Amino acid sequence: MVLTQTTNAIELRDQGYTVLKDVLDPELDIQPVIDENISVLKKLINKLISQGKISNTYDGIDGINLLNKFVSDTGNEFFDHFNIFLNFHREPTKNDSMYIHPSMFNLLRNDRLLDALEQFLGPEIAVNPLHITRIKPPQKNLPKDVKLHPDGSISKTNWHQDLWAFEDAANDTNVITVWVPITHANEKNGCLVVAPGSHKLGELSTHCAPSETNPGFKGIPDQIVSSNRVTLPANPGDIIILDKLTQHCSLENKSDQLRWSYDLRYQSANQPAGQGIRQPWMARSKSNPDTVFKTFEEWSSYWAHIKQTEYDNGLTGWTRFSLNDPLCF
Repeated sequence: MVLTQTTNAIELRDQGYTVLKDVLDPELDIQPVIDENISVLKKLINKLISQGKISNTYDGIDGINLLNKFVSDTGNEFFDHFNIFLNFHREPTKNDSMYIHPSMFNLLRNDRLLDALEQFLGPEIAVNPLHITRIKPPQKNLPKDVKLHPDGSISKTNWHQDLWAFEDAANDTNVITVWVPITHANEKNGCLVVAPGSHKLGELSTHCAPSETNPGFKGIPDQIVSSNRVTLPANPGDIIILDKLTQHCSLENKSDQLRWSYDLRYQSANQPAGQGIRQPWMARSKSNPDTVFKTFEEWSSYWAHIKQTEYDNGLTGWTRFSLNDPLCF
């Protein structure tokens, strides 16, 4: 299928990224996600208090300020409750958690969002199951002994290409990252930085694994990233599209406010997802609309089946680290 060459599609092709302004409505599309996350957080706090795992009741704090304070205090310890991805970089357990709630399903299937994505993927749009939540408190507020996950879920994200997180089967899949800011993102609080044109290298760069000497680092060594770097501030309602081979990172949060975003991924239909048994699901199809997930219950059942299957079979993820590259040592 030949896609219409819009200005944004041409920019993605030539630069490896493009910014679309005001795609989502902050009140109609973003605020329900915020409200539901805060509701989930309040229930989690009550549960953790009853289990004796935390003592702070967080009285007098609400909204995003509550999320900011909670993650600042607890770091990654309870982060899976807010991550829109079932962690598979460890042995699966029955207690593995992820964020499965209606507002997120509604966001993934948002008509304004899908309309914008048609210029990159066409009318047959599948949701790739690889998503990540980024809830980044001010770095200065995190406990000094907090264990920062090398994926950068609550801190800066090192230089990387998103193809690193896919199996080889997805090398030729037309998959894009859709970066969705829930709060304002700027250079001070840790917005995205991209290396324009880096996708034209056409291959996966060296990606180093965390090590005993550098446990918090995972990604491309800075010295092989292009010196041509562009910061991408964005507001709630905007989206940033990234090619799977574009080198990018996010900055440390040096502000006083929380920076919150989602990495969503979409792909052309009938192509490999590159996520093990986790297959893509249809968000939009004009040729076969009966294949589209229409209800939250379908999406929830989809993840429940994946969780059970991976647990029953002891399935874990994969890595595409450059284990013997001297740049990593």
